[in-house]
Amino acid sequence: METDTLEKHEAMQYLREYNEQEIFYQQYQQKKHDNQSLQLLLKDYDHNNFMQKQIYIEEFLLRGQNEFEKEDTMWLGQEKDIEVRKYSRFMPQLSAIHDFFEMIYVLENEMYVEVEDKKIALKSGDIAFIPPDTIHKPLVMENTIAIQIMIRKSTFQKVFFKMLKGNHVISEFFLNALYIKENKHILIFHSHMDKNLLDCSLQLFIENHNRFPSYQLIMNNLFEILLCLLLRFKPNHMNVIQVKPYSDIRMIQMLQYIQQCCEHITLQKMAEKFNLSQSYLSRYIARTLGKSFREIRQEIRLEKACEMITSSELQIDDIAGVVGYQNVEHFIRLFKKKYHLTPHQYRLNNKVEQTSNQYE
Repeated sequence: METDTLEKHEAMQYLREYNEQEIFYQQYQQKKHDNQSLQLLLKDYDHNNFMQKQIYIEEFLLRGQNEFEKEDTMWLGQEKDIEVRKYSRFMPQLSAIHDFFEMIYVLENEMYVEVEDKKIALKSGDIAFIPPDTIHKPLVMENTIAIQIMIRKSTFQKVFFKMLKGNHVISEFFLNALYIKENKHILIFHSHMDKNLLDCSLQLFIENHNRFPSYQLIMNNLFEILLCLLLRFKPNHMNVIQVKPYSDIRMIQMLQYIQQCCEHITLQKMAEKFNLSQSYLSRYIARTLGKSFREIRQEIRLEKACEMITSSELQIDDIAGVVGYQNVEHFIRLFKKKYHLTPHQYRLNNKVEQTSNQYE
């Protein structure tokens, strides 16, 4: 882990300088067509060295693009919600697929991302959200300065639950990504180097670099501010690129409805709302989401409970009622089955984690 403290006014210059990964990639690009020279370069490294240094080349990616698939590969087992890194120049053009969200923010010049059969150009100031389980290939230019913000899928469901509510592009994008696997979109914002967004993103990078006490909590709060800033963008400053020929706006509307009314929603009320029969609605949800109405409702209720447990001082009994469970014991059983902790333990763990960060 890097230990030199980074100040805000130094951030852009720091990003422009070549780091260890970029120096290695540059040497690798120069030698990869000469097997003897390449072997000399790689002789002091093994798979674990590269993973710890966050260097990815095909010679050490044992499972190809699936090497990136799990959160633990990228976080190396760390209990963090968000990771922020610089996009390395000279990095090989490798396809990747992973189970977390990735936000790309281009700070200088441009880069490209290939998704399915589309090549998406990202210019200075552009922000792109890549959903989980989407095969993509970043193409970073020699003069590109960009950062990637990686957010656990579970974090959106627990910490940023309130961002999933409402009828706006960001809500639709994340509901799509979290629940509808067949319907993959890339969300692009053209920020034109908006000062507030830039400051917030650089502060995220600095917090991740310095790792001062409580940095994880601060990063979560900064990312929530970043999302709120994006909510202000007008439609002509954003666009959604559909990477698979599939669209089901009605299911998005249904998920938004469950989010808004999860405490008292029933299949019958939902069928009446959308003018469908209960049997058809039940089959439609199961076919589209791969889960039953009851499972989706339970998932959303527990996610809302998580957000309330960590952000309020309400009693667990009250939270259970607010999210739709009158039987508190039943709520606790469901919560423990999903999160392997009781709601009380979950709250204590969250507070202990915040306190321990203050004394790292």
